[in-house]
Amino acid sequence: MGGSDVSPSVALRLALAGAWHVVRGRSLGQFPRVLGLLEAVGRAAPGAVRYRHGARLRLGLQAAVVVAMLREAQPAGRVLDAVDSFFPEGEPPAAAQGHATPRDLAMVGEAQESFRELVLALLGDRGRRAAYLQGAAGREYGEPFLRALERLFFEYLQRLESALPPPDLRQLQEAVWRHASPGPRPRELPILSRYLADMGHAPSGCCPAPGSGGSAPCRRRPWDSLMRSSMTRRARRRPAGRWSPCPSPAAP
Repeated sequence: MGGSDVSPSVALRLALAGAWHVVRGRSLGQFPRVLGLLEAVGRAAPGAVRYRHGARLRLGLQAAVVVAMLREAQPAGRVLDAVDSFFPEGEPPAAAQGHATPRDLAMVGEAQESFRELVLALLGDRGRRAAYLQGAAGREYGEPFLRALERLFFEYLQRLESALPPPDLRQLQEAVWRHASPGPRPRELPILSRYLADMGHAPSGCCPAPGSGGSAPCRRRPWDSLMRSSMTRRARRRPAGRWSPCPSPAAP
């Protein structure tokens, strides 16, 4: 938000509302902005969420971004840049957010390595990449995966909301209008309204939260896929110099 006239809680809540809109809307191209928000919150309040929860969410968002790039047939160099940024080779997972046990760090490291190997293998074999995107990618990173990721993010937001003061709708509206383009003020702010409703700050029945109506909640978690992938690889270790099969990613 910019500007000292906006309180930190108002600025954060508006940023969270925008991120929730992105995740709910499956705007995969905007997921890096959500990741940036997670990083900023992790630096400002490292104990806000448990380490494993934060790692699940981060890995799930990162995997979704990379798989979307593969589906869009983006240049290999751009995909490699994303992989090196999100899943750096030989770099231990960060333990800044929440309390991480040695087992937590080992699991996250395995998941990062597993997904990195999968993507590099796909980039090196056009036929395998095409077969994967037509088949396994839908099962591992399709709508069930994204629903699970949405639910995980919803729980993350609830955790943050529990530490914030009750929302002041007038302050939130004024902050939005102050930074909007010149012109008439909109009568409604649907992104903000939806967020407040989903977080329980609006009359019930307005906007159902994930799993509260319409579609059944998805119990599968993104981390589960990543960990199944790394465990499968450990059971079938490849000879040196060859890629091993790397199934699906998910969250811790």
